[in-house]
Parts: sequence; C-alpha cells; structure tokens
Amino acid sequence: MTRIKLCGNFRLQDVDYLNEVKPDLAGIILVPNRHRSVTFELAQKMRNTLNIDIPLVGVFSNQNTSEILAYKDIIQVAQLHGQETEQQVDEIQSSGLPVIKVMKPDFQYKTCAKNHMIDEGAGTGKIFDWQKFKPDDPLDFLAGGLTTHNLQRAISLLSPKTVDISSGSEVNGIKNLEKMRELVRIARSNK
Repeated sequence: MTRIKLCGNFRLQDVDYLNEVKPDLAGIILVPNRHRSVTFELAQKMRNTLNIDIPLVGVFSNQNTSEILAYKDIIQVAQLHGQETEQQVDEIQSSGLPVIKVMKPDFQYKTCAKNHMIDEGAGTGKIFDWQKFKPDDPLDFLAGGLTTHNLQRAISLLSPKTVDISSGSEVNGIKNLEKMRELVRIARSNK
C-alpha cells in the first residue's frame, strides 16, 4: 500500500475532511505569507481537531531552528523546503521531530533527514519527467502535480513509499472532500 499525505490544509473544514478520509499524514504550511499558510493559533486548533492517529506535518522553508521547534507540540514531522543545512536537520531531529528534506529530481544528495521528498517545484504543483527520473535511493516521498488523473501512473512508474498531494486535492483553491477521498482510495489500492 502506498501511503498518502494530504498537504496545504488551511481551514478547520479541511480537518473535518481529513478526519473523514483518514490519510496517513496531513500537512500544513507554516511559511509566512504563502498561499495556504496558517498561523500558530490555527495550527494549534487544527492539531486539536485532527484525529490523533493522523500525524501533522509542518512545512517550512529557510526558517531558523527555533522558529521550527516552536511548533514541536503541534506537529509530529517537519518538512523542509529550503536550503537548510545538515546541522539544522540534525538539531531538529535531535529534538525528537523527524525531518522530511525536500529535493529537486535533478539535485539529490545524501541527508541525515529521516526521509527525503522529490518535488520539482517545491509546492508549485509542477510535474517532472517521471520516466527519466532515477532516484538515488528508494523514494520516500513523491510530490508535485499529483492528481486523481495521474496518481496511479506516478505510483506505477516510481513506487514511492508515500505520495504528497496539495493542489490536486482542491477545486478552485479549496479542499474538496470527493477529490481527497478518491486520492486516498487510489493510493491505498496499491499493494
């Protein structure tokens, strides 16, 4: 079974949807001034409302370690999209917060992060050429432009352990329960 992370949740209504479709992970954007960003207070409310069995992933980019660790009681995983150093990754993980380090498909490198994610556009929903891609290691997370229309093909070609979907679970920029439900079904149908 391919695991699935539904990311970019920014309303309490989204948490209701998450509780209904039960993805393996849920994500929130904690980078200031980004589309779908949530405040500290909203992040807290979301965690309190989200099913305890669904780990909450906080997405960061080029933020300092203390800013990331301020969310340690809210999130269960930190996803780093910027030019964070290996020292910073190690500090975050040493605090008990596992890290997913995001890399571009043409710039993979060894990391001490617990997991790595391949994403062409770092949250822009861009697809890269899956057929030409050769992962350096087994693929922990795959992101970028995944939708109900192409998810099965991506899983079949790359066999990621986990798929990460944000805009592909939306209609007109808002989370859509039916799309979320279908994405979870597709991912879980892969043995």
